[in-house]
This record gives sequence, C-alpha cells and structure tokens, in this order.
Amino acid sequence: MATEFSLRRGDGAPLGTFEQVQALLRRLFPGVEFFWTTSGPEKLRLAAERGVELPEHIRRWIETLPSLLEGFVEGDDFSVAFGLGHEEPVRFLCVEPHGVSPELDRLLSALESEVGGELMVWGSDPGLSDPYPNQPELPFFVAGPDEPNG
Repeated sequence: MATEFSLRRGDGAPLGTFEQVQALLRRLFPGVEFFWTTSGPEKLRLAAERGVELPEHIRRWIETLPSLLEGFVEGDDFSVAFGLGHEEPVRFLCVEPHGVSPELDRLLSALESEVGGELMVWGSDPGLSDPYPNQPELPFFVAGPDEPNG
C-alpha cells in the first residue's frame, strides 16, 4: 500500500493552471501522461447500461463526482500518480509514489523545491482541512455482495 501526499506552495498561493502544473510535472518527470477520470454522471450511465441498480443515496452522491485530471509516470524502480483535481487554479497536488529508489527521492525533492512546499501525508496538512469544499461526502461505504465493508 502506498502513502498519499499533498503538496502545496508554502505561501498558500495556487500552483497554477492545469497547463502550468502539467508543464512542471513534465519537466521533472519526463514521460508523465495525463488523463481525465470518468465523471460521476458518466459512471451512472455505464452502470445503467450494464443493468447495475444503485441505492438512491449512493446514486445522488455519485452524480456529484466531477471528472479529475490525473497523471501517471513510471521509472525503472518507481511509479508516481498525480492528482490535479477538477478545477483551476490547481490549489495543491495529490502525489502517490510507489517504490523506493534514489531517483524517486531526487525527483520528489526537486518537485518540493520547484513548488516551494513540502510533501505532507494526506490529511495532515492543516492548510488543506477541506481540500474539496464543494464535494459532498458519502455518509458511509456500502460494499457489494462479494466485497468486505470499508
């Protein structure tokens, strides 16, 4: 299991536009690829096409989920997933490194230096007490019949 980190500027200013943040990541992590995740409404459409019926409270929550801009890069001994969010300006990055290598350490240090901030374990940054203020939370996790709860 990997640890997720948040990274924001030390002065609290936004990191920039999607284009600016992607350019920064491409400069430090050549080969990073960016993509948009499936939005909640699109997930509901796909579920309906497959005959999946969801409880109403889950359906209402899923309807609110935006498509998120994410990135992924692989090195020889590591990979990193990046989350840029769904709106500009990008306030912070979600960074999920996998692997242990001097190259990964060097790249993450360079990223911190470029941003002027420090990677913090997700949820521990007091400046990000509510990283997605307009996103409703699911009140509880409902597992499928073959899945354990939470």
